[in-house]
Amino acid sequence: MKKLCFIEMEGVLSPYLAYEPNGRRVRSFLEDLVNYCREHKIELFLISGHHENVAKKKMCDNSFHDFFDENHFLCVNDSYISKKGESDQKLHKDNLAKDPGFNDSYFKQVIIQDILKQKNLLPKDALLLSDDIWVDGYYTTRFSKIDFAIFEGNVLDRGKPVERINGLAYFSLDIDSVKQLLEKFPLTNNSSLDRHVFESMKKVLVGDNFADAVKKGMMQKMNKK
Repeated sequence: MKKLCFIEMEGVLSPYLAYEPNGRRVRSFLEDLVNYCREHKIELFLISGHHENVAKKKMCDNSFHDFFDENHFLCVNDSYISKKGESDQKLHKDNLAKDPGFNDSYFKQVIIQDILKQKNLLPKDALLLSDDIWVDGYYTTRFSKIDFAIFEGNVLDRGKPVERINGLAYFSLDIDSVKQLLEKFPLTNNSSLDRHVFESMKKVLVGDNFADAVKKGMMQKMNKK
């Protein structure tokens, strides 16, 4: 049984980019999740990559304060930004100046590691429920290293909709889909996710045309043998 559960606000419980959840369904799901976690002594956190000025307004607009107190709502604040390196601080502040709704997707990795340390718990004790295969999936395998599940109603790759990737755990806004993850997290396989990330990075580094040319050259060599 997990001891901590972190659930993403934007993109799962609240509107974000093109995603628009069913408010009634979200509320029913949260009621069930909060009751289940309370009954099984699982500490539940709502997490957001928005700065607190935006995050707290969204929390209020969606009435999430009915389910989460101040200590269990985690969002970016000035203290977090001040702990970044000088160049990263400037970049974050510049991003906020351009867009007050800027979402720091790496924030969750920092805060999850902090909470695990505070509570003297191991990565295996926690679960992240989120929506992005890259910033919530791949980053999680590299940094906080806790188990994660992707929201099947809004599967993203750095904010853009994508198809499901095989081998990962998924959940829906149905308490039964989350209960099984909290009680006994299934065996997963990140090899398809790793390949997806590698291929995406390769395209950025060398470009599609160069990659295609290399592949074509290799095929020509093989055909000559």
